[in-house]
Amino acid sequence: MGFFTRTAMDMLMKTTHPEINRRQCWNLHPHRKPCTECKDICPYGEQIFTRPNLVKDWDPCTECGLCVSACRSGCIIPSPEQVQRDIPCHSRKKMRCLIPRARCYNDTIWIGCEKSTRKNSMVRTCISALTWETLAYLALNKKIVLDLTPCGECENDLCAAQLRKELTRLVDFFGQPMFEARFTLAYEPDEALYHVKELSRREMFEQVSHGSKSGTKKLLQMLPGLHSEDDGGVDFRLLLHQRTKQLKASMETPLKYGYYLPNFTDKCFGCGKCEKACRAGALKLEDLPDGQTRIVITPWKCSECGVCVASCSNHGINGMKLRQLTTLGPVSVHKCTKTLCKECGKPIAPGSVDGVCTVCRIKARTKKRQEEAAARAKQLREEREAKKAAEEAAKAAEEAGAAVPAEAAAVPAEAAVPAAA
Repeated sequence: MGFFTRTAMDMLMKTTHPEINRRQCWNLHPHRKPCTECKDICPYGEQIFTRPNLVKDWDPCTECGLCVSACRSGCIIPSPEQVQRDIPCHSRKKMRCLIPRARCYNDTIWIGCEKSTRKNSMVRTCISALTWETLAYLALNKKIVLDLTPCGECENDLCAAQLRKELTRLVDFFGQPMFEARFTLAYEPDEALYHVKELSRREMFEQVSHGSKSGTKKLLQMLPGLHSEDDGGVDFRLLLHQRTKQLKASMETPLKYGYYLPNFTDKCFGCGKCEKACRAGALKLEDLPDGQTRIVITPWKCSECGVCVASCSNHGINGMKLRQLTTLGPVSVHKCTKTLCKECGKPIAPGSVDGVCTVCRIKARTKKRQEEAAARAKQLREEREAKKAAEEAAKAAEEAGAAVPAEAAAVPAEAAVPAAA
């Protein structure tokens, strides 16, 4: 790619920091202990993050990618600049190349950190800044050599723990034999030394012309009104899904990849709480014509965060289970028969006695209590009215009884007056 083309693309396309999708953050769900992994692993965490999902200032960000790899729910999205520099040249047709052509067209990619004294084709602040999806995607295209020479002297325990976590996840994804075939862990300076593939003059000119054409085309597409529908945000999980689909179509015996998916049990009755809790849209409930409901999960969308497990209050999901998949496309993991509530029609547990859901049961209980309270209030009111009427009747009878003796005493007094006369 030409110098001016690359400079212009740097000015137009460079994004200096990742982006945070707060809607997908783990801390938006009720938990006893909030997640602070992105803030803890970032070298400038106190200056950038006010809270783990709220950014105060991106200016100190060096775009190392540590927060992207540490985020458990995948709510931190890498910038397009970071994605492009991690994608090999041969797998990106419309993206510009940030790795020299002679290095990128080798059969092996050497990855190391900035503290390494070895010569590597990809140098990052820390190897743990590359997510396991990124390393898996690169390993499906080429062999990977991880330079772990400086890791023994590194004092950053968080990065070391994150690297162990990523490597363990890669072993689960590929399996031990394929992991050993695709990855080489270099612990000593003289292990798996870097070498450059030599290109002929014709190949070199072809790559230069191809880079200039693709860069110019990319610049034209960035003009208003000339955007392509395929130029959306690139996610390594999506790229990994596309790569596994290609390998499945080209191989007679497809490879199997380990992916952690929610483990549904017989207690699941299709209430839909897990579907609402999944902010990534990886989990869907589909009604079948035979009256059953199946649960479909799209693995490449799933970040293995476990929010769906925490949201299930009926113990219908028993943690995350490692499954062997040939592709990362939608897969059906569970089927159940819905039992609907008699009142509102929502799914309820099959063993419900009265045949209504909890909400309707509470409403019926509340309505019954209100009716009982109204009946008691009416009874008390009637009793008060009867008592008041009785008191008034007694008072009237008392007044009437007091008036009768007074009239009887007045009659003899009048009769005595003529007798005296």
